[in-house]
Amino acid sequence: MTIKRLIYPLSFFLLFFIAVVNLQGQVKDFQSWWELELNKKVSGKLDLNGELEQRFKNNSLQYSRTLLTLGASYDFSDYFRLAGGMRTVFVMDGEQQLHTRFRIHMDGTGSYDLSGFDLSLRIRLQYGFEELLGLRYLRFNKLVNRNRLKVAHHIYGTRFGWFATVESWHGSTIESQLLTIAMRYSVGARFSPSFTSRFSLRYILEDEFNVINPQQLHVVVLGYSYRF
Repeated sequence: MTIKRLIYPLSFFLLFFIAVVNLQGQVKDFQSWWELELNKKVSGKLDLNGELEQRFKNNSLQYSRTLLTLGASYDFSDYFRLAGGMRTVFVMDGEQQLHTRFRIHMDGTGSYDLSGFDLSLRIRLQYGFEELLGLRYLRFNKLVNRNRLKVAHHIYGTRFGWFATVESWHGSTIESQLLTIAMRYSVGARFSPSFTSRFSLRYILEDEFNVINPQQLHVVVLGYSYRF
């Protein structure tokens, strides 16, 4: 593998990591997340998936939230996939009370193979609300646009691979002004003991902007996925 083949997919991410700065007033926290993902291929192009995620905050010593996501995806071609789903979030507040929130999302993902490097761009529209049928609280609900660029590479002749992503969150204010509210940078490795299962370990740096009490999160994520 030559340096020239590596420079193009990695240079973009390097520029983003260099640009990360500590913002004044940010609250920093180390968190740990645990993920379990199940995938079922219904046909050659249609997949069903479910994901259970557990998050801990305050230096990973306190329960934060549980996320349960159900969704489906359809491959229109080798280069484009459309997906959607619904997520239920169980959140612990400062008074140790558990609350339920809901999110629905729609994804469009374009992908391209560049000399063994898998490049992809995912555009997600995500709509969050507090009550499943609470239409009277419509103005408190939140529409967010998330854009994620990813590069992944499988190490030839092994069961290992690596990946890196950069993702931006964009939301609107009460005045309908579109603002960047968060950036997430991630690098990780994966191990596939078989064709149907995969372990992953990644580090996330997340910065919040233009929100009350912005946070800077340092997160370690351990995940496992299985395909039926």
